[in-house]
Amino acid sequence: MASNAFSEITEEFLVCQICLEDFRQPKVLPCLHTFCQPCLERLLATEPVGKLSCPECRQDVPLPENGVQGLKSNFLVGKLHDIMRQQPKVSGKTSESQREGIPCTACARGIPAEFYCVECTDYLCNVCNDTHRGLKGTRSHKVITIQDLQSGRIANEIRARESSKCEDHNELNKFYCDTCHRVICLHCVVTAHKDHQYVEIEKAAERERARIKAKLSTVKNTADLHEKWIEELQSVKNDWPLQVQRTEEQIEQQAEAIIEAVQKVKSEKISQLRAMNAARQKQMEAAMEAAEMNLASAKSCAQFTDNVLEYGSPAEVMSVAGELTARMEQTADENIAKRAELTKGFMNLTYDLTSCDLERDVSKLIGGIKETRVPFTSTLSPVQINVEIGTLRGSPTLLKTVGQKGSGDGQFNFPTSLAVTTDGDYVVTDFINSRLQFLDKDGSFKKKVELEFSPWCVVALTNGDLLVTGDEHKIHVLDKQGRESHVIQVTGAAEKDQTTKGIATDGLGRINVTIGYQVFVLSPSGDVIFKFEDKGQGQQQLSSTLRVAVNSSNQIIISDNDNHNLKIFDPTGRHLFTCGSHGSGPGQLHYPYCVITDSEDNIIVADRFNHRVSVFSRDGTFIRHVLTRGEHGLNYPVGLSLTQDGHFVVFDYYSIKIFKM
Repeated sequence: MASNAFSEITEEFLVCQICLEDFRQPKVLPCLHTFCQPCLERLLATEPVGKLSCPECRQDVPLPENGVQGLKSNFLVGKLHDIMRQQPKVSGKTSESQREGIPCTACARGIPAEFYCVECTDYLCNVCNDTHRGLKGTRSHKVITIQDLQSGRIANEIRARESSKCEDHNELNKFYCDTCHRVICLHCVVTAHKDHQYVEIEKAAERERARIKAKLSTVKNTADLHEKWIEELQSVKNDWPLQVQRTEEQIEQQAEAIIEAVQKVKSEKISQLRAMNAARQKQMEAAMEAAEMNLASAKSCAQFTDNVLEYGSPAEVMSVAGELTARMEQTADENIAKRAELTKGFMNLTYDLTSCDLERDVSKLIGGIKETRVPFTSTLSPVQINVEIGTLRGSPTLLKTVGQKGSGDGQFNFPTSLAVTTDGDYVVTDFINSRLQFLDKDGSFKKKVELEFSPWCVVALTNGDLLVTGDEHKIHVLDKQGRESHVIQVTGAAEKDQTTKGIATDGLGRINVTIGYQVFVLSPSGDVIFKFEDKGQGQQQLSSTLRVAVNSSNQIIISDNDNHNLKIFDPTGRHLFTCGSHGSGPGQLHYPYCVITDSEDNIIVADRFNHRVSVFSRDGTFIRHVLTRGEHGLNYPVGLSLTQDGHFVVFDYYSIKIFKM
């Protein structure tokens, strides 16, 4: 077990995945992947100027001013390397380095090392060891033999060794500067950081370890949920070919049944036609026979009459005149009557083709292929941080209107966002007045916090902290009393004149924030995990005025003000669909300003210039206009919030309206 674990450490942590060799000057990226500094510099040289993405996860890497060199060094790599070297032999097998000996790192002669300095972390040959012991600065260092190192007897001592050295002074970093948020050495304390707030590194580490441990359980829980999610995805993936095969068989069966029915109807129609043909043949034969007899009778009458008229004497003509006239009249009458009777029974034969779209009608008969949502049991939301709790079922009833235009307490000038604290108070961003106002549950003024910038949005976290946007490319972190604890600097924004605006935190603890047309996804500490951007007016493209929300699946919902629609992205920033279009009809939007989600993942949007609030389902289907100007007195709504006690809060330029759902 131990051998396997150390083998995994060697593979994952001690080898650069670019050059596949031991790390040289290891640099850790914000996504926590580590690579050699030279490898990253070579990679950067092949990319567009100033742009670097992680070779493993492809996330964008914001570079400091001095480029790759300014990235954080991974001091843990060297320590793990030493721990691996001092591991005892397993099952009689000797590693290549153990067979050949570890070379001395203090000289360039390549002589196998016999000793190891715990404090310098150098491997020493006999000559270098004698020199090391003779120098004043190193004679007090703890030096052990390679055999003791490989026996594992001092593993704990190596693990506890401080390996981080100041890059400016090459001294151990023994302090942490709370002002600059970086580790520093003693020389740094008395020079560049003498006026800063700093603490001993052990105290700072103890403080941060407690914070990290508190978040680690959430991360591990998230990892477990991802594993379950992958298992369910794998189950769906495995079942998909069977569904395709089964559906194809059903289509074949339905098509064959239709073909069989068509063949049966065809046979019946042809049989009917043949029966009609047989009857008609008999009728035609009878008609022909009657016509031929009438023809012979008429000819005989005509010939006899011609003979009488040509050769008969007057006495002979008069003797047969009566019978002859009667016979001629009878023959003419019979022919006319029989011909009329026969004519009634004769009709033309035609085939009545139905006027239809055969392909469409056959397609209806075949049936349609329908997809249904897979009922996954797991979720990727171990903690719901910023998903609104209430729901918009029912009809809203106005409880009260709070505030008016002004700069006094409880007055507002363009309130743009509202958050509900852990104590149940409202925190409102009073944009033009450059402040936050705290209200109680009834909307009564409690206090205000003056700011040096105009706040756009505020989010309340479960630990009571507040995240506030609106100051350049910064996110201000305040405690629940409104006191600033620190500032998160968002790096990599393309539009320098735009500020942080929309903000929401998801169930994974990530911070989603917009700057212009870009959407940044940050870690809880503020590091950029990734960003996505595509400026334009297309269905997947973004304008420069965006607000953001998340749902219980950590999908990212963007209200695109200038493009008059809503865009939904998955947790990795992949576009899923767009809903809404420019207009005033049902499901249309005119400068949608703020967007939130409820407990059922319905999407609720402040349709600003249509003076209403609209609701869409999680798949983008328009449901209804829940608030309107005519019925509820809305006037350019710019902010929304749902509270735990079932209140729906909407605010326009100067006041806040509280509704009961």
